[in-house]
Amino acid sequence: MDHPFTTPPELARPLDDLRLRHGLPGLAWGVTALDGSLLAGAAGRRRADQSDALSVHDRLHLGSCTKPMTATLLATLVPDVLTWDTPLTDVFGAAEVHPAYHPATLAHLLSHTSGLPPFEETEHFEDAPGPGGNSWGVRDAFARHALRQTPWAEIGTYRYSNAAFGVAAVMAERCTGTRWEDLMQERVFGPLGLGSAGFGWPARTNPQEPWGHQREGGPWVPHDPHDAYQLHPGIGPAGDVHMSVLDFTVFARDHLRGLHGQGRLLPDTAYQRLHTPFVPGGRAGFGWGVSQYRGRRASSHSGSADTFLALLLVLPDEPYAFVVVTNAAGDAAEAGTREALGQLVTAFTDARVQP
Repeated sequence: MDHPFTTPPELARPLDDLRLRHGLPGLAWGVTALDGSLLAGAAGRRRADQSDALSVHDRLHLGSCTKPMTATLLATLVPDVLTWDTPLTDVFGAAEVHPAYHPATLAHLLSHTSGLPPFEETEHFEDAPGPGGNSWGVRDAFARHALRQTPWAEIGTYRYSNAAFGVAAVMAERCTGTRWEDLMQERVFGPLGLGSAGFGWPARTNPQEPWGHQREGGPWVPHDPHDAYQLHPGIGPAGDVHMSVLDFTVFARDHLRGLHGQGRLLPDTAYQRLHTPFVPGGRAGFGWGVSQYRGRRASSHSGSADTFLALLLVLPDEPYAFVVVTNAAGDAAEAGTREALGQLVTAFTDARVQP
C-alpha cells in the first residue's frame, strides 16, 4: 500500500549533515501525527561500497523493534484465543516447563518478567536446537529448550529476554495452528498495509536492498546477508523483522492513534494495556519500554542485531511518533540515530513544525 508522505527540506538537510558528521552509510527517518500525516526522508547509500542511494521505500532491519510488533500480534489474540493470564503450562504442559516457570503467564513473557534467560550472546545458543529446517519446528524446539533452562531471575522481576518473545510466539502458533510469520502478515502487517514487511536480512532475497554494516576502527564493511550470521528462528519474534521506514512509521502511527482511541488493529483497552507498566512503578509494558523522554510520557524501543540500528518513540501527549533507522551498528550508529531522534523531537515538540 502507498502511504502519502512529504520530505520537508528544513528537516532533511540537517539530518543528512548529521549522517555525514557521524560517518553513517545511510539514515532514514519518519514522523507522524495524530491526524495521520507522514513525513519521511532517507539519505546516504544502501551499501557503503556502492553508489545506490538509500530510499524511504527500502527495507531496513529493525532488530528488537520487532518486539512491539509481536506483542501487538499477541494482543489481537486476546481474549478469544489467549488471555494475558494464560499460564505457560496451559500451552506447553507442566512436564515441558521448568518448575520455576509454572506460575509464569503470557503477560510475564511480554513484560520481560518471566525469568527466562536472555539469549542475547552467541554462547547462549550453544546447546539450543540448530537453526536449520522449518522455522516453525525449530522455533517450537527452541521454546521447549528455553523453558527447561534455569531461570535468570525470579518471576515478576525485570530481566530482558529474547527467548520470552520466542516462547510467546510459539504459544500463538500452538493455539492457532499458524506460523508466527503468517500471523504477523495476517493480523498486523496486512491490515496496516505494511507491504514491505518481511523477515531476516533485507538483502537476503534481493541484493538490491540495503546491506547492514559493521566496523572495528576502520571503514564500514557491508555485512553479507548470506553469510553464517543469521538470527536463530527461535528469537525471530524478538528481533528479525524488516520493513521500509515508511511502513515502520505507519506502525508507530497506529499505536499513537490507538492511545487516543483511534487505532485500527486493537480495542482501545488493548493499546492501553501494551503501553502500561506490567509491574507497578516499572518501565516495561507488553513489548514496549514505558518511561519518559525529555520529561514527556513516552513509549519506546530500540533494536539492533549488530548490522542495522532502529529507534522507535511514541509521545502520546504531544502527540507525535518518530522512527529513525541506519544501515549500520555500533557506537557511531547509536550516537547518530539518537542525535537524529533528538533533532526530530525538538523540531516537532519545541519548534512545532507542522506535518
